Amino acid sequence: MADNKLLLIGLVGIGAYFLLNKKGVPTYYDMQGHPVNLVPCGESVSFDVPGYSVVWLSQLKNGQLNYDGLFPLPMSPRVLTCGMDVGIYDVAVFDVDTNGQKSNLIGQTRLTVSPA
Repeated sequence: MADNKLLLIGLVGIGAYFLLNKKGVPTYYDMQGHPVNLVPCGESVSFDVPGYSVVWLSQLKNGQLNYDGLFPLPMSPRVLTCGMDVGIYDVAVFDVDTNGQKSNLIGQTRLTVSPA
């Protein structure tokens, strides 16, 4: 029985270590801090990849390259305008190597900005 308790304590410790050291996935958030993938124009969103202060971000808007470069995190909240921001944003986020260049893929996400 004591061995089972030690095993359980060890497993809980390993799980806590991985949760505390796990880096996040790219996510858009509404102003209440909830993850979102569909937002009407006129609303605000922020963007973050927990565990990272800078990433290489490649963003397509409606299938066309919109941004490709270093991106500091977290992104400040941004109001999405109806005149310019409506569309589908596909984002791929990469690690940045020691030379400041795109490295390994961290993850991908999509945000759809709909008309009001």
